[in-house]
Amino acid sequence: MSAFTLPNNHKPFTDAYFLHSRNILERDGLNPMVTYEVFIRNGPGEVRGVDEAVAMIDTYAPELAARGGSVHALPEGSRYEGGEPLMHIRGPVQDLIELETMYLGVLAAETTRANAGHGVDLEQVAERARKIRELCPDKELIYFGSRHWRYDDDAAISKAVLEQGWDGASTEVGARAGGFSHGLGTIPHALVLIYAHAFGRETATLKATDAFNRNIDKSVPRIALVDSFNREIDDTLATARALGEDLYAVRLDTPGEHPAQGADPEDRDADIYNGFWGGSGVTVSGTKAMREALDAAGFEHVNIVLSSGFGELDKVQAFLEGERRHGRLFEAMGIGGLFPAWHATSDIVQVEGRDLAKEGRGYRANPRMVRML
Repeated sequence: MSAFTLPNNHKPFTDAYFLHSRNILERDGLNPMVTYEVFIRNGPGEVRGVDEAVAMIDTYAPELAARGGSVHALPEGSRYEGGEPLMHIRGPVQDLIELETMYLGVLAAETTRANAGHGVDLEQVAERARKIRELCPDKELIYFGSRHWRYDDDAAISKAVLEQGWDGASTEVGARAGGFSHGLGTIPHALVLIYAHAFGRETATLKATDAFNRNIDKSVPRIALVDSFNREIDDTLATARALGEDLYAVRLDTPGEHPAQGADPEDRDADIYNGFWGGSGVTVSGTKAMREALDAAGFEHVNIVLSSGFGELDKVQAFLEGERRHGRLFEAMGIGGLFPAWHATSDIVQVEGRDLAKEGRGYRANPRMVRML
């Protein structure tokens, strides 16, 4: 029996795009064995929340070991270096894809408390959310931060954010706390990687978006996640040609390991925008290139959703300045980092024992891990 008292149902605390993904994979009959790798960029430090994370996986995927799965991790309280692999979680993707939000949240919260010595200040969260809404009165703002703190605090944090005039949250618990009926979200990198395994990297973004379009209720906007393989523009245009008017938007979430396709890595605008104008990750330069490519190909109807780092006011202001200079760039932002935390990340890095990950990530062995499940 678990030493932790967990909810009977994990789904209300799960990002909506993972729930959609499980539905899609079931309907399309895809359930390969995958390996997730978990790490925390902040460090060095002492990792906490491991035992509770393992208990969650054991509780919500009770057949994992019987199906050939396993969990290896650094033991609770171990010292670790920033970016070091902390967990390898292996199993059928349908067993695991819904669990990421909850186990990352406990790792982030407990490791933050152990090393930084603080929790979440709801007044500060509300103030940051209010400032972003004031900066962006006409943009859609969705709270994406459930994975950055414990599931049992999600309702209170989401409520503090949504009361500032935001447009939704990624979990059911968070959305309902703010007066909305359900969580919002479409496609995660994990889903794209499964379609890359089944059909190849070159068509994975299109295949995953088409699968969403075929299997998910039409009331949910079709928003393609296009940065998995650093082919942001190529994959966007291929998907737009295939889906036509059904494609509502594309989401840019390019990681900090490399520039987006079409971006000018040297375009830093005299450094006054802290590298947000050019360089790696989601930048003004990359977003401008995407908007120009869509418009030139006749896809003016396709919107752009930005995510990754927009809890920072400086980054928001850089993109608003970009619109003042260049015209329309984006319509919405998915934002999680509204409070200081040692964020945990989980990536699929292998499928059926073969290396497969989004660009900039990959499998890394860590002999310090021990088997925990």
